[in-house]
Amino acid sequence: MDLVVRAAAERGDWFCAQGAVRALQAKGERERAWEVMKPFTETGWLPAVSAGADVLLAWGRVEEALTLTRPVGEEVPTGACEVYAETLVKCGRADEAITFLEPRLRDRWTMRCLVAMTQGQGRDARVLELLVPLADEARHDQAQGGSHPFWEALDLQAEVLERSGRAEEAIRVLGDDVAEHRYGPRNTVQSYAQLLARHGRVEQLQQAVTGGHAREALRPLTKAFTAAGRAQDAEEILRRHIATAEYPGNEQWFLIEFLIEQRRFEEAIAVGRRTFEDP
Repeated sequence: MDLVVRAAAERGDWFCAQGAVRALQAKGERERAWEVMKPFTETGWLPAVSAGADVLLAWGRVEEALTLTRPVGEEVPTGACEVYAETLVKCGRADEAITFLEPRLRDRWTMRCLVAMTQGQGRDARVLELLVPLADEARHDQAQGGSHPFWEALDLQAEVLERSGRAEEAIRVLGDDVAEHRYGPRNTVQSYAQLLARHGRVEQLQQAVTGGHAREALRPLTKAFTAAGRAQDAEEILRRHIATAEYPGNEQWFLIEFLIEQRRFEEAIAVGRRTFEDP
């Protein structure tokens, strides 16, 4: 331990600092853990600031943790705001964290931070109040044929609906967005397919596969089939899709992965072998 602590101090080795702090905290040596971490937090590097706040919180020094992470100045990086908000949540002050982030939500990373940090905090209704207007704004712009920087709000709205026990509404809302092509990158289609799979919606997943979203929906569909004890159906759909694909070599991975999960290793190798020489 002394060697690792010395490496952290003398060489400024961040990984040694992390390892030392974990071990020291496990032994209850919180003061020494803070001595190791403090020089790193003083650089202002956000991962170190966040880790330092965790050390202080574990030590019961709540106000010092908040002071350490509180952003200062006019031009504050988005990441610094997120670290402060996350620290507030860890202190049991979720409402303050939400209020702090509210004027900064016109940023996709901050939206994601809001959703992540409020998981299990009983604040889903409030989070939806903030997200839905942004999602609706994105829907409106995309319906007019333009792109919108808040497209991720569509996925996040569905995520919060689902975790708050409103899965049917999440499926309906996100399904409408996919049907109307109201999304930016194809992440929205992937989110929709994974949502369907989590709730065993095999028929809707099949419709997505045949409706032009095979790349996003095929894998979740096979997982849903397998979870329902219908591995043979999953395999049949995979093989049929590959046989009719324009570039079947690009789709082989789905079948290889499925066969590996079924512990049919020799068959997986046989399927993959034909792709090994493909330039």
